Amino acid sequence: MTNQAHLATTKAKGRPRKQLDAALLEAAAAEFFEYGYTDANLERIAAASETTKPALYRRYPSKEALFKATLDHMAKDFELDLSFLDPSRPVADALYDLARLFHEKLGSSRVIAMTRLGAQESAKFPKLILHFRETVMKGFMGPITAYFQWLNDSRVTRMPDTLEGAIIFSTLTGRPLERLLGVVVPDEKVEPYLRELVRFFLAGYSPTTNEGTDGR
Repeated sequence: MTNQAHLATTKAKGRPRKQLDAALLEAAAAEFFEYGYTDANLERIAAASETTKPALYRRYPSKEALFKATLDHMAKDFELDLSFLDPSRPVADALYDLARLFHEKLGSSRVIAMTRLGAQESAKFPKLILHFRETVMKGFMGPITAYFQWLNDSRVTRMPDTLEGAIIFSTLTGRPLERLLGVVVPDEKVEPYLRELVRFFLAGYSPTTNEGTDGR
């Protein structure tokens, strides 16, 4: 055993399991972001997390197992505090705050890297990427669809499908394709754009616009 490997083994043994797992998964995320699945190197991941390859394999017996665990770890980034979606607040203000959150969250470098990784590996691992999408959706779509259902029940909107409405809202506010292409909205234009988008969204799903649909 080399001195470096010995030091890594000693350090790994001295760390709590949760701390070591977090270090491994963060190192794996960085590796997968930069190299993709095929070219990701487990030795580099072990070195970056200051542990050893055998220690990594004891926790994740294959690269695919590590990839799945890394996707689950990254999905936690989407566990959002949506307590501001309060029926006592003006609807336009609550939706603006939601739009602002999506704009900032979905535009972060980490989320853009996740999106690229998912697109890159979706053909090779369709089930894993679908699992990642479903895990992400559970992190924030539940509270949003519940709020949108309240908008329907209160006759503020008439959405035939509140989940579809939530996906449309997140796509419009997050602008994922533009973010992937490196388009940056100037700071002074963000608020006017998002407020106009909220008006557009509410008008598009207004009860009069959607008469005859299955929305309530």
